[in-house]
Amino acid sequence: MVSKAALRYPGEWFDLAIALIMGTMAFLVLGTLTGGVCCFWGLIGIIVMLLMVAVANSHLKEVGTRVSKDRTPEVHSLCNEASSRLEMGLPEVYIDRSPEINAYTRGIITPMVVLHQGLLDVMDEGELRFVIGHEFGHIRLYHFTIRTMFDPGIFRVPLIAYIPLLAFRMLFLNGRMSRSMEYSADRAGFVACGDIKDAVSCMIKLRTGQEKVDAGTLDRAVAGSLDLDENESILSGLLSTHPDLAGRIRELVEYSRSEGIG
Repeated sequence: MVSKAALRYPGEWFDLAIALIMGTMAFLVLGTLTGGVCCFWGLIGIIVMLLMVAVANSHLKEVGTRVSKDRTPEVHSLCNEASSRLEMGLPEVYIDRSPEINAYTRGIITPMVVLHQGLLDVMDEGELRFVIGHEFGHIRLYHFTIRTMFDPGIFRVPLIAYIPLLAFRMLFLNGRMSRSMEYSADRAGFVACGDIKDAVSCMIKLRTGQEKVDAGTLDRAVAGSLDLDENESILSGLLSTHPDLAGRIRELVEYSRSEGIG
């Protein structure tokens, strides 16, 4: 049995508490300084965000392809295996025709997983197991609501409504909270694929856009002897929604060894 405690990256709850406390304090200060105006517009912003999520999901269901046994048997089989290994129900999964190499999970109450066609074109079976498991991990660990609410791709509301929520967004998704969630989801992806090299190869492809990772590069990355983030500044690392690639690989290799798998 794969417990949530085993999947969850140490410190994730602490990071959530810190982000929540600091975000709430900033929100209250803004509300006090503006006589409650910021709180009112923050509420309007949340309502607009909920409507936009509903519209975006509805549009995707119309133009995307829902993964099913009849229409997409290979992807459906991988999704079934991932949900079984993670001991969770099978969520709705859609394929977006976008050529971008990307995948994400979106939803407030009922989540859906979206796989871009570009991702399916460049990932092999083992790598797809990892990325599907990663997204399923965001669902099993209940990350999806927070991530959707503060996703800049969804949250396109008027600036006056966005400003009161900026503190929450920066602290939740542009800091330690988001990076902790990614570490946890990486663990879920690893459990789903069961092979550290598949997991690392997938992460390198997602980061670099490469269609193939050679064996030498992969071996050095797993061994920790490959400089993967030489151009990343300290500031960009602190404000990033995702951990640096070398850090993600190092953490996952350590998790693999501690669990004795992959």
